Amino acid sequence: MKRLYYLAGLLDNSNLPGTKADGKTIDKIFALVYVILGALAVLLFVVAGLRYITAQGDPAKIAQSKMRLLHIAVGLVIAALAVAIVNFVITRVGN
Repeated sequence: MKRLYYLAGLLDNSNLPGTKADGKTIDKIFALVYVILGALAVLLFVVAGLRYITAQGDPAKIAQSKMRLLHIAVGLVIAALAVAIVNFVITRVGN
């Protein structure tokens, strides 16, 4: 997290308007990334679900669609755990 504050601090030295960065700015950036990640996961779920529906009984296509759904779910779980671990560490170290 200190590296992110360092990078945000670099923005403070520029002459660009509105480049003041602090912890709130970094939190907003992370929140935006989480929203984008969630939206992308929903989109990928829909696409994989449509491929599953349109497989027309082909076992290879069904298996591929199921694997995609599984990979998307595992990716979401990993991302959620990463967020939880980072927040846990920040609260423990920050106090």
